[in-house]
Amino acid sequence: MVFYRKYRSQTINDLDSTAVRETLLRILQKPQSIPHAFLFTGPKGLGKTSTARIVAKVVNCTARHGPQPASRIEPCNECSQCTSITNGTNLDVFEIDAASNRGIDEIRDLKEKIRLSPVAAKKKVYIIDEVHMLTTEAFNALLKTLEEPPEHAMFILCTTEAYKVPETIVSRCFQIVFKKATTEEIVRSLKRIVAGEKLQIDDDVLVEVAKRADGGFRDAAKLLEEFSLLAREQKITRSVLEQAHMVTTLSKQITNLLKSLQTYDAKAGLQIVGELLSDGVDIKYFLLQLIQNLHSLLLHNLGIKNQESEIKELQLSNEDIKRLLRLFLQAGTEMKYAVVPQLPLELAVIEWCSSKEDRDDGQKMQEHSRPSGGTTSVSDLRKQVGTMEKLQAMYGEKKVARAKPTATISAEHPVDLMHTFPDGEITKEWLQAFWTSMIAEMKHYNHTIAGVLRSCMVKSYDKKNLIIETAYIFHKERLEDAKTREALFRVCKLLTGNEVEVKIELKK
Repeated sequence: MVFYRKYRSQTINDLDSTAVRETLLRILQKPQSIPHAFLFTGPKGLGKTSTARIVAKVVNCTARHGPQPASRIEPCNECSQCTSITNGTNLDVFEIDAASNRGIDEIRDLKEKIRLSPVAAKKKVYIIDEVHMLTTEAFNALLKTLEEPPEHAMFILCTTEAYKVPETIVSRCFQIVFKKATTEEIVRSLKRIVAGEKLQIDDDVLVEVAKRADGGFRDAAKLLEEFSLLAREQKITRSVLEQAHMVTTLSKQITNLLKSLQTYDAKAGLQIVGELLSDGVDIKYFLLQLIQNLHSLLLHNLGIKNQESEIKELQLSNEDIKRLLRLFLQAGTEMKYAVVPQLPLELAVIEWCSSKEDRDDGQKMQEHSRPSGGTTSVSDLRKQVGTMEKLQAMYGEKKVARAKPTATISAEHPVDLMHTFPDGEITKEWLQAFWTSMIAEMKHYNHTIAGVLRSCMVKSYDKKNLIIETAYIFHKERLEDAKTREALFRVCKLLTGNEVEVKIELKK
């Protein structure tokens, strides 16, 4: 992160976001009408805190507010106020991290000290980063200060999650939204670094770096720094970029993974994920590229101009693409908090491949339930009521909308009990049939759990205890979840008529 800190914007014209730059130039040209509170919102890495420091310099620069004030808006970056703010040593500019100073005591302390006059600056400036992390009590305490601030005080609140900031706070601030940077804006930012560091880099590589930064100036600077280290003072070429991010390998693996999903081959899909890990590929980055490729393919299929896709040779319907995108977007969200980074992607692969069996089962049920001649028989109605009773037994009354039959029908048992042989013997064939039925019934609870069960096996069953064996620790953890265990217990009772204790063991 040396490049980003070293070359962060120091003046308004340095700001790489065109919209933010133009907005501030309009606001700051009249010192007497500058708002006493700003709210900077937007994703991480767009320069919100750096912009807050520039505003602090603008309102305190002695070249602008001294005996002979300059006509320009920009801070001089040479006076004692500007240089101390840049260095983080100014006694009147306070940067507060709300993530670690989020309580009411910290805000009360701020309220007491804000009444004191500045030590040397024209204004006291409080920059509160990640302001959405403040507690409700702290927000209430801050609100009073924002309503009646001292003449010498200014607040600049920064946040990546604007929706968590109370409306009462938002309404008292001048809000500036930092949107994700365009490729052109990021390239402009990178060229400033390239010139300062005297780097050699191809223009097309610079554009590629900008695209991979996902709209963030900080991420772009970090990537450029990584590539410059890999180049070892040589020219940064496309081969350096490919070496760093395995671009060629990723493109091939994305295609291979989608081909395995096309044929519903879960084993092949999971093997590809394992190969990515062995090659040291960042799974989050791989998932991002996978989603972007599917998005491009969807737009290409819909005839959107200027949309080319590297995977257009794959025979995926628009409906399949939409379903895959939903699965992978969910995996991306879960990946942020996953203890095992690849687990959400693996579960998405399993769930997709399991969906084929679900659809096949659904088609078979429709075919069997469709009576000849287009009429509905009493037997069909009994089966429908029996299915509702089965779902009610598993999930309780609230989870099932009970239909009101037009005639009184005596419902059959929801499923056939898995009776053992008269002598009580549990054969291998019976156990296999039981396990197949259990997976089928579990689909009503959760398709993903049914998919997990398919990769497991029954270690033993004695009518009172069922031991399920799994080869993966993350499968064991998933099955041991309290709600999942309750569902397993209910399904066992539904199938056998007995109360069965279910245990999960990791295969040794």
